[in-house]
Amino acid sequence: MKKYISLLRRLITYYILWRGAFLLGCLKKKDPKLLIFAYSKNYSKIPDNLLFLKNELEKEGFNCVEYGSPASAKKRFISDIKFQLLYARCGAVFLNDNFDPVCAHKPRKGTRVVQLWHGCGAFKKFGYSTADSQWGGNKMEWKLFPRHNTYTDVFVSSEEVIPHYAEAFNCSEDIIKALGTPRTDVFFDESFVENGRKEILEALPEIGERKIILYAPTFRGNNPDEAHNDDVIDFEKFRVLSEKCVILLKYHPFTLKKENWSDEQKEKFGNFVYLCPENVSINSALCAADMVISDYSSLVFEYSLLNRAMVFFAYDLEEYDKARSYYYDYADFVPGPIVKNDDELIDVILKGVYMGKIKDFRKKFMSACDGKSTKRIADYIKNTLKNKADDDIISEN
Repeated sequence: MKKYISLLRRLITYYILWRGAFLLGCLKKKDPKLLIFAYSKNYSKIPDNLLFLKNELEKEGFNCVEYGSPASAKKRFISDIKFQLLYARCGAVFLNDNFDPVCAHKPRKGTRVVQLWHGCGAFKKFGYSTADSQWGGNKMEWKLFPRHNTYTDVFVSSEEVIPHYAEAFNCSEDIIKALGTPRTDVFFDESFVENGRKEILEALPEIGERKIILYAPTFRGNNPDEAHNDDVIDFEKFRVLSEKCVILLKYHPFTLKKENWSDEQKEKFGNFVYLCPENVSINSALCAADMVISDYSSLVFEYSLLNRAMVFFAYDLEEYDKARSYYYDYADFVPGPIVKNDDELIDVILKGVYMGKIKDFRKKFMSACDGKSTKRIADYIKNTLKNKADDDIISEN
């Protein structure tokens, strides 16, 4: 009974309340200069992609409104109604992830719905590519409550990944353009890159001159609420590296609040294994790192821009593949050695990592990222909205 009541409540919200609020908002005149930057409850603050573009468009005289969906269901109910009133009047909505309130109905004529997405490249399958898998949603549910169905523009990091985004969003390739990813611009800013290590050393001065090896795994679990990390590394074995290196742990935002070292762990490993300070962004942590240990995280695309060594600790490769799957064969795709256990990982670090694949990897998946992505996208949006406004004037005349 609870399941049916929940479904009925969702249907009423999706098809009646949201649409009703939107139609009410349509009674007011559109404001092409009003732009909304919307993100879901999974984000505690505005994501980088949205923030960088918001700052750029504000310089161009647009009225940029930040909309963060509240974590509380009650507050979110009221807030989403208010969002629909804004959505009805705005020139464009910018997204960084799936956002249900824009999927309940088509936007007003001339309104742009722009998906920037939170990851670069195409690695793990997502969206409709994962329908009816362990990770993905249910096809029948998505027929009732469609996702990714109102986009007018999708911007990606290279031409190579366009077909995969078209599949994931169940959309035409025509609306997907390789104009780059705003959050990657910082990796072309020398002062930002240099400041990454300084930022880490200010928080953890005991690192000293040692090299920083960043361990940044993605989360495990089939959804954000179930997200967790597997306790698979025996840090005692890494003591052999402690004279020249430190391990810096940077966990996925979904699991960050669940990770905290005990006093015993800090005392035992505290001189060569550190938790990355919460106030240090993943971008800064990547810039500070001399090497990255990852698994299936899309951050490897951004890190390739720095042309530094990567190792792939894929201890659960077969299991993860069954649950999520990839757009490319994992072994051929990753630009670094694949290891399955602590001993292999330490051995690779001690021997050094072959860098030959990284240049080709970067060219294939990040060719549209050149430090000017934010400006290029902002110019595209500005011109698109201007042309639409000009068309409206001509039509009226």
